Amino acid sequence: MKKYLIFILISAATVTAVPVRAASIGSPKTEGKGKVVTTAEWSYIFNRDLDFKKATRPAGAESYMPENFRIVRGHNADAKISYGIFNALDAYVKLGVADYDLKGDIYVGDSKRVVENLSGGNAFLYGGGLKWAQELKDGWTVGLDVQYLTSANDLDFRAANLISGATSIAKYTDCRIQEWHAAPYLAKRIGNFTPYFGARYSELRLTQAEPNDPKRWDNLVFNADSNVGIFTGLDWNFMKNFTLNVEGRFIDETALSFGLAYKF
Repeated sequence: MKKYLIFILISAATVTAVPVRAASIGSPKTEGKGKVVTTAEWSYIFNRDLDFKKATRPAGAESYMPENFRIVRGHNADAKISYGIFNALDAYVKLGVADYDLKGDIYVGDSKRVVENLSGGNAFLYGGGLKWAQELKDGWTVGLDVQYLTSANDLDFRAANLISGATSIAKYTDCRIQEWHAAPYLAKRIGNFTPYFGARYSELRLTQAEPNDPKRWDNLVFNADSNVGIFTGLDWNFMKNFTLNVEGRFIDETALSFGLAYKF
């Protein structure tokens, strides 16, 4: 009971004190049929490039083209609860908070006309997934993580016109970010440590709508510019019921995650 209370306090502090977005794979192992594991997770996105798809443009902006849009900073902090359906299959849910900063340019032909910055506050994050992991010989494990996450943020918009020098501001009250991935991996247990690596197919969709200025673009849609990435991580079982996880993800996004798990 004492360890349980300590873990609840650590999880609560992590989720409330740290802003939280990136879909981490997390621990490569499953926990066993009927077992419950709670994990406090923190993720930071350093960069994710976006590809503009469509928008409702205001009059006079028909020739304007968004370029170089990207997530330049993203946090997520969440509590993950996993349940062992079978020995080799876990189902889990994630609940937490997320926030993002984005940046991009507006071009007319080959000329860059506007630099845009968008900043979001903390928003409710939720999602879930399935993890399959099969132990092989000599401590090797092969696995697959399938996951979906989403959050809806308000975005503060600021645009600097490079021609006139004017600055405009606005707020978007409906910005939803959805992310999903399928990530196969290979892991190897070495004493109390389990390093793992793999590749993943990921997709991110950002929809940006309802600006408070009718002269602003509406119903913008961006997708991830790159869908295939790699990841690597390490589990450290440093106490009987506690496991620390560290993970990095590259190519599709540049991100780093940490997790502290308690097994009941």
